[in-house]
Amino acid sequence: MTQEFDRGFSKLILNAVLPCMILGSVLDAETLPTMEQMITMFAFGTLSYVVMLAVGMAMTFAMRISHGHRGVFRYMMLFGNVGFIGFPVITAIFGPEALIYASLYQFPFNFLAYTLGAYFLTQDNEKGVKVKVSPKVFLSPAVVSCVVAVVLTVAGIHGVPVLGPGLETLGGMTTPGALLIIGSSLANLPLRELVGGPRLWMSAAVRLVITPLLVILLFSRFGLDPLILGVIVILCGMPVATNGTMMCYEYGGDAKTMSQGTFITTLFCLVTIPLLTTVLTACGF
Repeated sequence: MTQEFDRGFSKLILNAVLPCMILGSVLDAETLPTMEQMITMFAFGTLSYVVMLAVGMAMTFAMRISHGHRGVFRYMMLFGNVGFIGFPVITAIFGPEALIYASLYQFPFNFLAYTLGAYFLTQDNEKGVKVKVSPKVFLSPAVVSCVVAVVLTVAGIHGVPVLGPGLETLGGMTTPGALLIIGSSLANLPLRELVGGPRLWMSAAVRLVITPLLVILLFSRFGLDPLILGVIVILCGMPVATNGTMMCYEYGGDAKTMSQGTFITTLFCLVTIPLLTTVLTACGF
C-alpha cells in the first residue's frame, strides 16, 4: 500500500463506502429511534462539545502553553475522528442501529471544526490568515448522507428490501478499509518525530480518557437512554480528527504537533476505546 494508494482508497471509503454504511443503517433497520430520542441525541451531542471546549481551554492554561501555540492543542482536545474511525467503531460496539445517533453527532462537528477549529489554528500563525468556510465543506457525501439518513428516519422509511441490505453490504467495507488505511499511514510515519513531549501526552490523555469519563459523570445524571449516552461517550473518546493536519497546512497552524497528536491518539485508542466500553458496562449503561 503506497501513499498514492492510501489517498485513492481514502476517497473511496469517505465518498462512497461510508455513505452507504450510513444510509444502509436506516434503510435496512427493523426499528428506528423516535423524534424525542433524536432531539435528545442532538442536544446532548452538542452539549458534549461545550464540555470538551471548556476542558480544552482550561487545560491549555493549566499546562502553560504560550499564546501562538494554544490553537493546535485546543483543536486536538475538541475534535475527534468522528466519521472515519467513529462510525465503524460505533457500528462494531452498538450495532448498525446506533449509526443514526452518530450521524446526528456529526452535525455540530462539521459546523464547529471548520469555524471554531479553523479560528483556533489561525491563532498559531503570524500571517493573519482569514478564516474561510466554503459551503462545499457541508456538502460532502458523508455529510449529505447524514442529512438524508435523518430525513428518512423522520419519515419512518426503513426496512427497504434489496436496497437496504445492498447498502449495508457495501458499507461493511468501512471498518476493514479504515483500519487498512490507518495502519498503512502509521507505518509510513517516522516514529522519532511523532513521539512528542509531556504536554502532547497530557492532551492525548484528555482527548482519549479524561473528557469521556467527565461526560459519563455529568450526563449520567440526566437519565439518558443507555445507547445515546454510550454513543456520545465513545465518540468523545475518538483520536484526533485526521482533517486537522490538512487544516494546519491551509491556515498556517502547527502541522507537526497536529501530526504528533494524531499519531499518538490513533495508536492508543486501541486500548482506551475498549476501556471506555468496559467502564460503560460496569456503570450499567
